[in-house]
Amino acid sequence: MNQTLIHRGPDDEGVAVFPSDGVALAMRRLSILDIEGGHQPMWDESRLHAVIFNGEIYNSQDIRNDLVAKGHHFDTDHSDTEVLVHGYEQWGLDLFPMLNGMFALVIWDRPQRRLVIARDIIGEKPLYVGRIKGGYAIASELKALMRHPALSHELDPVALEQFLAFDFVIGPRTMLAGVSKLAAGHYAVVSADGFEPRRYWSARFPTAREPARYLAATLLCVDQLLDQSVRHRMVADVPIGLFLSGGLDSTTVGYYMCRHSGDVQSFSIGFDDRRYDESRYAELAARHLGTRHHLEVFSEERIRELVPKIADILDEPMADQSIFPTYLLCRSTSQSVKVALGGDGGDELLMGYRTYQLLKAYWMLDRLPGYARRSLAQVGAWLPAAGPTRKLNSFAASLDLTPVERLLCRLGSYRGNARWVLSSNTRSNLPTSVFDEAEGSFSEGFQPSAEIANETINAYIRGYLQEDILVKVDRASMAMSLEVRSPFLDPNLIAFLGTVPPSLKLRGMTRKYLLRQLMRGRIPDSIIDRPKHGFGVPLNAWLRTSLSDLLLNYLDPTRLKAQGLFEPVVVTRMVRDHIEGRRANGQQLWPLLLFQLWHERWLGDSN
Repeated sequence: MNQTLIHRGPDDEGVAVFPSDGVALAMRRLSILDIEGGHQPMWDESRLHAVIFNGEIYNSQDIRNDLVAKGHHFDTDHSDTEVLVHGYEQWGLDLFPMLNGMFALVIWDRPQRRLVIARDIIGEKPLYVGRIKGGYAIASELKALMRHPALSHELDPVALEQFLAFDFVIGPRTMLAGVSKLAAGHYAVVSADGFEPRRYWSARFPTAREPARYLAATLLCVDQLLDQSVRHRMVADVPIGLFLSGGLDSTTVGYYMCRHSGDVQSFSIGFDDRRYDESRYAELAARHLGTRHHLEVFSEERIRELVPKIADILDEPMADQSIFPTYLLCRSTSQSVKVALGGDGGDELLMGYRTYQLLKAYWMLDRLPGYARRSLAQVGAWLPAAGPTRKLNSFAASLDLTPVERLLCRLGSYRGNARWVLSSNTRSNLPTSVFDEAEGSFSEGFQPSAEIANETINAYIRGYLQEDILVKVDRASMAMSLEVRSPFLDPNLIAFLGTVPPSLKLRGMTRKYLLRQLMRGRIPDSIIDRPKHGFGVPLNAWLRTSLSDLLLNYLDPTRLKAQGLFEPVVVTRMVRDHIEGRRANGQQLWPLLLFQLWHERWLGDSN
């Protein structure tokens, strides 16, 4: 199991086995802090508690100082791992809310004969728990659990529907019925009594506000918190860099990095197809900030070559097409540095996505009486679903949905409805609605707010950010043994932004208003005001041309019939219509192809 995770930690490994206790610990280390002294598993002075962990604790020095004042003795110079074991010795389970970092950790508590596992508040680092005969297996990636001989590889049909409906599986589910994800902001106690997860953190959006803050005071707080967050994430004993796309978020991170260092290396990628190339904005930002910029340009052919290999990177399917450019960026960056800062989280927390504008239109209509909304929905349903009225028809169809359902419909390739592509046998094992479990998961621990916008921000964090963006970045970066840190996900910044009214984030229809105001005059207006662009690839064209053979092979009706998960007639019609140019079905076919690649790689006969 440990050997499968070498990419996450090529620098060191550690194993500790306790046969009489039925416990074994193993880890791979990517050495970032205290390179010589940070070997794991790490013990306290009395060898009563051992810890293994993946990630970084950014406030470890402050916690260390407190522990030293309480009489703890440290053997390492500045290892954040040792802070965890002494912190647990001092505070027990109360340690986890004190941590500012990204982490997945396991602590073996010998006196109490229990394993304690924990995950950071946003879920930057993954942690999977597999149920096996007589106990549990725990790992950072699903592929490690799959090497355990006692783990069942049974597919979870509910997770399959979620993946197709939303493009990702919502925790605690995974694609395997016997494996769950420990939710972000949770710890769990694993003992002879079983597995008991507990929440230690949740996003808060207080309804009782202080007297209205002036914009200037809010900007000052955000400025200070961002500066502090970036400074903490620049602490490393190895070279560190910046993912610089030339967008507002990454350029903002770069601005604060340059406050604290006169020599910042930045990295971006470009494409020879100008329709998808944004490298000119990255170069503009680099010139303005004065970074040492690295640009690597890729051909379309080099991106396409990654498609058959995608299942090696994603041991659980996730249909975000930007995994390809993200992986290439990580590969390019890893040639020069071991740590990179990025702008992830800014769009979710500060309402930067265009979808927020669309959803705001719904929120305004939600003020109408129910009968009025239903009437509008009926009128919209009468409009043709194709041609000029297509968008109006689609908009009206979501009028009666909840705010969370509307968001999920906008995220997925299948707009929340994928049952028509599943076989009757698969459908028979599904709940009434694909939305029910998702809404329950997103509402857990959520502090009720009068603002529908805050409910949507929370759903964006719990869904798209945790299960898509952070999974993509973690798998792509760790495949290249590169650590990525996200200053926008600092707990102090998240807590403060929860108190900021949504009207300062989405002002009118101006997205990310607060950050735009903060950075005006600090970075070029052309970056602040540029339209948002994600990492895109010409998927429709690829699936008609260079990837058509792959599509026809993996979605062959004979293969589908033998597999029994999808309706062969429905899928075959989608494939033919797409390849022959009658319809653009690339968005719906890509998750199916990705799933088949994953299924063959991880659940095939060879496994």
